[in-house]
Amino acid sequence: MSRGPLRIVVVGGGPVAARLVQELGPALEAGAAHVTILGEEPVPAYQRIRLGDVASGRIDGAALSLLDAQGDAQDPAPAGVVIRCGVTVVALDRERKTVMFDGASVPYDRLVLATGAQAVIPDFPVSGTVGRGISVPARGAGDRPVGVMALRDLAEARRLHQAVRDAEPVVVLGGGVLGVEAALTLAEVGAAVTLLHRGHVPLGRQLDPDSGRLLLRQLRATGIQVRPDCGVQELVVAARAQDRATAHDGVPHLTAIRTTQGRRIPATLLVACTGVRPRDELAAAAGLDTLPRGGIVVDRDGRCPDDPSVFAVGDCAAVLGSRPSGLIGPGWDQARATAGALLMEAGVPVAVDRDAAGRPVATPTPTPTPTGRLDPIVVKSHTLSVACAGDLTADPWDPNGPSVTTWADPGAGQYLRLVTQGSRLLGFVAIGLPRSAAELSRHALTGTLPVAERSALLAMEHAAADRELGPEDVLCRCSGATAGQVHEAAQECTTVDEVGGRCGAGTGCGTCRDRIEQLLAGPPARQPAGSPA
Repeated sequence: MSRGPLRIVVVGGGPVAARLVQELGPALEAGAAHVTILGEEPVPAYQRIRLGDVASGRIDGAALSLLDAQGDAQDPAPAGVVIRCGVTVVALDRERKTVMFDGASVPYDRLVLATGAQAVIPDFPVSGTVGRGISVPARGAGDRPVGVMALRDLAEARRLHQAVRDAEPVVVLGGGVLGVEAALTLAEVGAAVTLLHRGHVPLGRQLDPDSGRLLLRQLRATGIQVRPDCGVQELVVAARAQDRATAHDGVPHLTAIRTTQGRRIPATLLVACTGVRPRDELAAAAGLDTLPRGGIVVDRDGRCPDDPSVFAVGDCAAVLGSRPSGLIGPGWDQARATAGALLMEAGVPVAVDRDAAGRPVATPTPTPTPTGRLDPIVVKSHTLSVACAGDLTADPWDPNGPSVTTWADPGAGQYLRLVTQGSRLLGFVAIGLPRSAAELSRHALTGTLPVAERSALLAMEHAAADRELGPEDVLCRCSGATAGQVHEAAQECTTVDEVGGRCGAGTGCGTCRDRIEQLLAGPPARQPAGSPA
């Protein structure tokens, strides 16, 4: 008797889960696998990384849907895939291989946990009145006043867009990459935004002091009111007059923030970008190995050592015990590695990726950073180019230490720092140099230098303005897709999303989507300079 399709249940309906389904395409098309996705949000997977564009009003939330690669509204998922939205998974029964949710259950042969991470929002003291002289005491995190959010889902992005549209004052808390991105997104569309962070400079953990000072100046130049060495002392709330005699009468809404520097800043929204924690509670309750600070321990294929039928990918996965990075690139690599393992178990050969010239492309293997790979951080912005990776703390005057190369033009808003050991790239930061940032981000994945001569990076940067991208030049910083790969995909596609389904370009931060649209609108025969005939 022949075996039926491999039953794969995916807990979590985010972008990494969607990428996993895409990578499982050969097994789905062959009828060798059946996938059930259990998502907590009321909508299927979307490009969470682009929530800032929804908040700023550049795009509608519907444009973020990842269903274009899986079907349309009439056929919302490919054959062999069931998507259930708005469900809460409550337990995993590993012995019976069953997932329990909302009074129901579903069996599995293989289980993939793609539960992501949840925002960690401090328990802020709250004061104010809610009418009739009733004071508001300090409240716990479960009783946060209306107006405190983390910008982690579409509902919060749409509320933030309403604030931008109504010219409401917004405060962003946190000088990490998410806080900087949120503040930039709002400032770029003219919103009044204040950025509070406890460090001396934004991205203080990722940048060296000089690049941090330049970033601080560039953020202020965009109109952001940046308050370094500053946190939230207290939230000031009040009931809204328009809510009287309604079900919302007396509900506290944020009106201002008192800072640790003694300032009172008007604010109807506080976007708290104060860190995340991997959602590993289901795995821990099921007896799977997790890290003390969060993360489900898995091998290179995403498989749990405690149970070979369970996998984890994305922000909840601790590959080889390394804490999750929270970056989309490693999540995509994990989805591909896990899909490869599942394809083999379903008896379907793994497809070989090829570049624009038809050459086989090695599949990246998700590995923790100590092996030489660096996971680059790219600030998603339409006006400011910032990318960094690795360790920048080396002393340039230490004759026995790594080599440090620094170039700066503060007046032009440009800065480049490279830390190398022989041909190995140990760390870099590039501000205001988008071409260098793209090249370094791509090579950081292998820990190698893009060019032997450091100054050649600057030469390429300035020459890039005078010519079109060549076929080997990176067009999409998030996916690493080259201009040649995007051009090849564009010959057979009509939309940016279709191009993204072919080569990954445009499915990350979205800053390259305008360029892809120009390619699609151009003459069909047009190719990047230097492309093979």
